[in-house]
Amino acid sequence: KVKPYCIVDNISDFHEGDIVVVNKQGEIVFVYEINSHHNALMVTERCNHRCIMCPQPPILQEKDKTPFNLRLISLMDNNTQEIGITGGEPTLIGDNLFTLINQIKKELPKTAISILSNGVKFADKEYAMKLAKCRYQDLQIDIPLFSDIAEEHNRIVGAKTFYKTVQGLYNLALFHQRIGLRIVVHKQTYKRLPQFADFIYHNFPFVVQVAFMQMETTGLAKENFEELWIDPYDYNEELREAVLLLADRGMKPYIYNAQLCVLPEDIRCYAQQSISDWKDIYIPECDGCVLKGQCAGFFESNRQAHSTYIKKIEHISSDISC
Repeated sequence: KVKPYCIVDNISDFHEGDIVVVNKQGEIVFVYEINSHHNALMVTERCNHRCIMCPQPPILQEKDKTPFNLRLISLMDNNTQEIGITGGEPTLIGDNLFTLINQIKKELPKTAISILSNGVKFADKEYAMKLAKCRYQDLQIDIPLFSDIAEEHNRIVGAKTFYKTVQGLYNLALFHQRIGLRIVVHKQTYKRLPQFADFIYHNFPFVVQVAFMQMETTGLAKENFEELWIDPYDYNEELREAVLLLADRGMKPYIYNAQLCVLPEDIRCYAQQSISDWKDIYIPECDGCVLKGQCAGFFESNRQAHSTYIKKIEHISSDISC
């Protein structure tokens, strides 16, 4: 029999301004944390892709989350720095995406919005125009692209959508939207990183950033581990060449989810502390490292699946800067 109350083990986990949900199992779920910079609206768990390394496999049917998210927005602190809009694929909720953006504009006008989308729906110029018509003052849409070869990208995402994603990027640029590209690096994508970077420079010079992302080994990535996993140290040469190629040409490359001790020294300055608070960890090998406070750390799911070259750095010759 379910007890009509919840037991809280550690009250210090709660802060005034946090928003929680108590589910039917009696579990307390944090849906907004006032001290976090990684708050997000999960607008759908459906997706029109099935990426081989997706950390959160899509579902086929669900209840509309829009009413819940509208209520959640109304409860958020006015000083919230940023809200992510994520999924699944956020554009699958159709015009409700713009309803949410306009609600944020009304309730939290100073808050930045970051949308993570595969970009396919924006191949529809009318839909891209609707996003532009929201006229949100601080919005970025980040779109993953996994290869400069259409067939390779399509195989990785499980759908023949490469050219729709490309058209979506051009439509968003046409309407002056701020766009970032994301590239998840694994065994099937690392070899062509330099060629891919050159492709991006020539075809998408309008993007504001290009993020090379270390893989999170959960969900489908865990299922396909043997086909995907490569020690990040082993693709340093390709990563370094791609990052410096973009940087030398005036673009803005970033490295997400990577450990500073594994990266070549001359590209450490491009690494970001990009892992969400609630799934970010450090391992015993990090103890005593002088760069620990600047390092992204690890995904919780990567506690066992990480580079064999992790080691504490005891001193550095200069500050990390580009």
